[in-house]
Amino acid sequence: MSRQRGLEVGLVVALSVAAIGLVTGVTGTGREVREYVGDRPAAQSEVEARGYADMRAAPHGPNAAAQGEWFDQLPTGPDVFAPVVQTAEDRAAALARRATRRAYDGAPPTIPHAIDQLAVPSCLACHDRGKVIAGMTAPRMSHARHDSCVQCHVVSDDPRRAVAATPPAPETLFVGLESVRGGERAWPGAPPTTPHSTLMRERCDACHGTLGALGMRSTHPWRQSCVQCHAPSAALDQRGPTARRP
Repeated sequence: MSRQRGLEVGLVVALSVAAIGLVTGVTGTGREVREYVGDRPAAQSEVEARGYADMRAAPHGPNAAAQGEWFDQLPTGPDVFAPVVQTAEDRAAALARRATRRAYDGAPPTIPHAIDQLAVPSCLACHDRGKVIAGMTAPRMSHARHDSCVQCHVVSDDPRRAVAATPPAPETLFVGLESVRGGERAWPGAPPTTPHSTLMRERCDACHGTLGALGMRSTHPWRQSCVQCHAPSAALDQRGPTARRP
């Protein structure tokens, strides 16, 4: 009998503690909300419950009216349907300029500007999607995102300020192969094959998109599935990047 009495007393105590906790929590929550809201008008302190259909139909919240103004001020970027007029001379100049920033064909391009060597590179701010800054084009990365950019890309000039001039490169028998000027066609008018390795070059629009150099731009950048027509070359896709002098 005493055991049953003890269980009843314990149950009453547990229910009493739970009830006190519930009342205290509700009261405390209301007090915290009132302190957070403060003296704001009732229209601003009330939170409107919105359904998913309403949320998808129109923007809401304190910045709802300003969203249209913000996006209207953003640059629209190059028109993908604008005609591309380029010549063989433009392509030759683009390839020559491209070669100056690579140790050999297929090597990662060097960085043509100063960077902070002591901090995490902020390369993705410009090169994640590509953009034009002060009339200069920052091309999009041609590969998937890798945050350690300077692991492969080094600055073209000596980053040490105390060094008056960059020391000459050591002598070597290493020599890179020349880049292929263009892909082969199965017949006149057929799409050319990809004239380079596709490793780390999965994003074709990095070089051939609307921000690409004149001479290398695609005449149809709105078509995004490039390999649907431009197949990798069976020989060039496996070509090594280097050769050696005899």
